[in-house]
Amino acid sequence: MTRPIDAALNELADEFELLGDWEERYRYVIELGRTLAPLAEAERSEANKVRGCASQVWLVTEPQTDGSIVFRGDSDAHIVSGLIAIVLRLYSGRPAADIA
Repeated sequence: MTRPIDAALNELADEFELLGDWEERYRYVIELGRTLAPLAEAERSEANKVRGCASQVWLVTEPQTDGSIVFRGDSDAHIVSGLIAIVLRLYSGRPAADIA
């Protein structure tokens, strides 16, 4: 069973709390972005592109048979990739109702 989003968010907040200043937190976000699984070139399509971002961002959604949704994503900007990793950590693999 997936733990509640609030618990995942609290864990993430605790990790950031351990880091000293904003520069360490910034570096940590970039490191999180480096953990993203690469997208196939075909997945970097217009259909998966997130509109309205200054950076290029792609988000792939994969509905699962159990009702959960797995997300994968990437960006051409290091910090944005890290932010994507945070969003995926919080929401990927959860039922649509929990995400909403």
